[in-house]
Amino acid sequence: MKLDARGLAVTADSDAEVHAIDHYADQLLSLGADSGAILDAAAAFTDCAMVQAYAASTYVYAQSPAQASGARPFLKRARRHWEDLDERERLFIDGVEAGCRGDFERAIGAYETIARRWPRDVVAAKLAEFHFFQTGEAARQLAFMENIAPANRDHSHLRSMYAFALELCGRREEAEAAARDTLRQNPLTMWAQHCLAHVFAGQSRIGQGIAELESYASGWRSFGRYIQAHNWFHLATLYLANLEFEEARALRAQIWGFFPDTAVELTDAILLLWYLELAGVELGAEWHEIAPHARPYAHEHLFPFLNAVALYALSRAGETADVQRALDEMQRHAEKQTGAAARVWREIGIPLVGGCVAFARGEYGEAAALLAPLLDDVACVGGSDEQRGVFIQSHLVGLLRSGQTAAARRALEQYIGVRGITRLEQRWLEAV
Repeated sequence: MKLDARGLAVTADSDAEVHAIDHYADQLLSLGADSGAILDAAAAFTDCAMVQAYAASTYVYAQSPAQASGARPFLKRARRHWEDLDERERLFIDGVEAGCRGDFERAIGAYETIARRWPRDVVAAKLAEFHFFQTGEAARQLAFMENIAPANRDHSHLRSMYAFALELCGRREEAEAAARDTLRQNPLTMWAQHCLAHVFAGQSRIGQGIAELESYASGWRSFGRYIQAHNWFHLATLYLANLEFEEARALRAQIWGFFPDTAVELTDAILLLWYLELAGVELGAEWHEIAPHARPYAHEHLFPFLNAVALYALSRAGETADVQRALDEMQRHAEKQTGAAARVWREIGIPLVGGCVAFARGEYGEAAALLAPLLDDVACVGGSDEQRGVFIQSHLVGLLRSGQTAAARRALEQYIGVRGITRLEQRWLEAV
């Protein structure tokens, strides 16, 4: 038994195994470019359960049940000496296995237990954060981060996760203060920069947001592709809010085409195109290019947000028959669900995806009617607040394009609320 860099007991025989564990934790939390090194370590240290479990955890981010099956050999090796492991290690392995098969509640439950008893386990916290993204449980996410914050004041990346949880709960002034405090501690905390992007968008501080993200951008290239693409996506949405369409469109080259079959890159690429069209930009060939990569996700059922994004892309590409097959499959999946999952898939997911497909087909009145009753509860399908903004904007633009101007004005005023109005929203306001 040895101790890792966070002072946690690890069942390991060598310092090299502990180094691999610490390196993965550092890369995962910092969003570095070398988290994949854990797979090489897993090949070298086949008897170290936590090395195997960490390698398996990389498959959680695939967001695909088919791809996540690749974790099975690692999980099998992680359990090989089960009786020799301590309780934290067993809980962690259970959490990873549950996450890979899409059992988010079981995975989060395992990580919540770890957080209460071993709050310095930052890898468990990062994986829990991702499952909160998939379930949209922002309040629970904040409670989790508040629980472990006192034990991790030395860890800038963990503190940025607390800041982001505040933002997702609408506590944006506190989120900004926490993110800026984190950046003073470590200016290269990418998740804190990402948190500020959400704050700027949520408070309509568009010019400031553009200027700050542009100032950070030169440091992004040394980090992992996911956070590079995702921060470029946030900058692009700020450009769109400011009616800087060419600048937004040009950033597609920073987002798309590196690992186009991965869910994280695909999601940002589709959402950028979707937001561009909502702002009035005409596209065409881009949808046909992206459709083959979106197709596999349309036929899997992990969380409804991902189906909505994939099926919107296929619909815009004119893949009518494939879209209908995927809708039928999703309906059958929803009918099999019980408990909380039944509500997520049947009551929210199915009509949400139907509304998105209707909008993509130009059936704007139907889209607006399907989306309207869902918007207050749409968080449960997954995604972040800004990513789910496409559903709110699709409802609004659906009302506009179907001639329901009075309803569109009410929806727009509700959407803007007490924050400032962006140039894009001013254009919509003028249209009604």
